[in-house]
Amino acid sequence: MEDIERYSDYNEYEDDIPKSKNPILLILKILIAVVCIGVIGIFAFRLVVFNYYPDSMKNLTFNEALTAYYNSTDGEINALTQDLRAPYDDPKVGTFFGDNLIIIEGANQIQCSVRFNRAILEDLEEEYGVELEAGDVNLLSFRLTRNHETEDGVFVPIGTLSHVETDSFIMYEYYKVVFDDVDLLRGKEGEVKWLALEITVAGVEREEPYRIAIYENNDEYSSVEEYKLSEEEHP
Repeated sequence: MEDIERYSDYNEYEDDIPKSKNPILLILKILIAVVCIGVIGIFAFRLVVFNYYPDSMKNLTFNEALTAYYNSTDGEINALTQDLRAPYDDPKVGTFFGDNLIIIEGANQIQCSVRFNRAILEDLEEEYGVELEAGDVNLLSFRLTRNHETEDGVFVPIGTLSHVETDSFIMYEYYKVVFDDVDLLRGKEGEVKWLALEITVAGVEREEPYRIAIYENNDEYSSVEEYKLSEEEHP
């Protein structure tokens, strides 16, 4: 009987001894955790970079015309903005992306920015046999057009390109463009239904330019909202 009691005590003692963890299993768990954190970090980083625009590209640019209008209204320029429903030139293979639309109706001015991945230049060089330099202000040409609403769908130029500047961040190149003499005639006869920004690349001959719809005022979509100037946005 005593032997049985001693054997039972020995078993209880063995149960109290902590069992050592398998080091290989522990290492695998750590590696899996590191990989998961890394993948999440990469996706988060790409998302942040994709939506990033330098201040020079998203803030209001004051050229001579807008400065004069700003001073004549004591800063009450009533700027508007609109979310772009399709901010790319092609829904399947987007080459250029537009954003940061600013409308100053009283000054007949439109501003927006364009972004593209620098890797696109390599594809264009290979396809068209040209040499393209990132950051060159003359790399891209811009034209603003409106729908002429004719049967043949002619794109009619509107406005005058008055300002172009560039910036860059990691793998992206940015262009800020300003058009003057853009009368949208909002609420009047002949008002502009939509505007398209046409983009051509120096030395690249295409049948059609890259085209982004940057403004809409039609039955399907016409929502605009106030663009509030920051303290830094003044002449």
